[in-house]
Amino acid sequence: MGMLMFKRIFFRSFVESSGATQAVVTFLLIPCCLTQDFTAPPLIPTISFLWGWNVPTERCATQFNVQLDLSLFSITGSPLKSATGQAITLFYADRLGYYPHISEKTGQSIHGGIPQLGSLQKHLHKAKNDISHYIETEGVGLAVIDWENWRPIWARNWKPKDIYKRLSIELVQHQHVQLNDTEAAERAKVDFENAGKCFMLKTLKLGKSLRPNYLWGYYLFPDCYNHNIKNPSYDGSCPDVEYKRNDELNWLWNESTALFPSIYLNSKFKSSPNASLFVRNRVQEAIRVSKVSSAKQPLPVFVYTRPVFTDLDLKYLSEGDLVNTIGETVSLGVSGMIIWGSLNFSQNVQSCTELDSYMKNTLNPYLINVTLAAKMCNQVLCQERGVCARKNWNSSDYLHLNPVSFTIQLEKSGNYTVHGKPTLEDLQEFSNKFYCLCYANVNCKERADMAKIHTVKVCMAEDICIDAFLNAEPSDYHSRWKKHDTLGNILSSILPSTASPCVPSQDLSRCRKARFLARETRADSTQVGY
Repeated sequence: MGMLMFKRIFFRSFVESSGATQAVVTFLLIPCCLTQDFTAPPLIPTISFLWGWNVPTERCATQFNVQLDLSLFSITGSPLKSATGQAITLFYADRLGYYPHISEKTGQSIHGGIPQLGSLQKHLHKAKNDISHYIETEGVGLAVIDWENWRPIWARNWKPKDIYKRLSIELVQHQHVQLNDTEAAERAKVDFENAGKCFMLKTLKLGKSLRPNYLWGYYLFPDCYNHNIKNPSYDGSCPDVEYKRNDELNWLWNESTALFPSIYLNSKFKSSPNASLFVRNRVQEAIRVSKVSSAKQPLPVFVYTRPVFTDLDLKYLSEGDLVNTIGETVSLGVSGMIIWGSLNFSQNVQSCTELDSYMKNTLNPYLINVTLAAKMCNQVLCQERGVCARKNWNSSDYLHLNPVSFTIQLEKSGNYTVHGKPTLEDLQEFSNKFYCLCYANVNCKERADMAKIHTVKVCMAEDICIDAFLNAEPSDYHSRWKKHDTLGNILSSILPSTASPCVPSQDLSRCRKARFLARETRADSTQVGY
């Protein structure tokens, strides 16, 4: 295949400065090493950023003979009802107990309709069987409960979800005929929120007790409700009232073991600078909420994204859109991302072939780029004891490989080749624009002098690595690294004993057969990349 041509989006232009200015900058950076901020340790100790594939694409292989390359994803799981024993388990309303709700298609009340009329006891009994059916006892993974019919905060049930308010008020008026409309509404609000809280909390507690090695949380929680793109002064920020409402859900954050916010884009955000603002603020709110229980032991945040627009099922995100979604998210220092999709991706040979082409030429190269850049920052700045995050969360600084230093090429074999190695200026940009979120319970300190770095060794998987010696390369360098310093033993040696065991529910042995060549960039070659 030809060279992949990418738009250059590197951290920011490196500004040359005098020695005196550099000394001042270095001095000002020292306090950053003394004040620690924290992030959750990785679910799988050797994987600092988790990529999840939650798309029902198995039919592409079984029915249409289109083999999608999913080897870049650490965990996969199909959202189909027939799929069990997966590392990502998505519990829709019909797969976990007796979730009381009203059908959005028929208007029929199901299992009581409103949570006040649901049977919590019957629900938990059924949920216990469902959890045992869908999740195996061994291994680690993500358990995501997707209950979207009603929201636990009364005020957030606006049209068409206001039917839950209406039915709740009618129930109170039937039970307490002496109450006026205002009193009935106030009583209904309390009853609804209490019942909804019980269903959500008890379900979480049950899941955690049955499958403690899985991380449990609700999809789309927390939400930011920052969709008002028509506002001329749109800056992506969450409305103030939504921050307060998220604070009212502290009971949920305290019981969750992971957060699963969403950054799905509508086509109105296509190639728009507002997209990055939309995503940035949603992810930042999830990071804020993750620290409610403990700032020193925050919850892991796994962000759900889609490769297409919500209102255009098969209109794939461009490279720029990927920067606005995936690039934004990675630069803020979350634990991972999950790509979700519907059956539309595997309807026929054409849809499978189009997805395969998109993954090979656009999605996967970008995942490789941003992951290796993030891991390189984690290694050189955080010394593998934390992850990099923007110093200014509201900036446009990204974790990308410098296109002057690296090129990515897709070969005819389907393998990727990356040429190049980082310069000292590249590494200094990490220190200038990013800081370290230290893993909880790990002694972490930012590296102060990038000039002392002689080697960079980062991998996305066992066979996807940048292995670079920044100065003259000793003859025994490669043999010494292969023998002693694999990414696995580097990370596993510094993670606390309380970290989750590395026994995922799927086989992680499938690795992309890719070659990463770290070499001097020839002056006469054309450098392209992100």
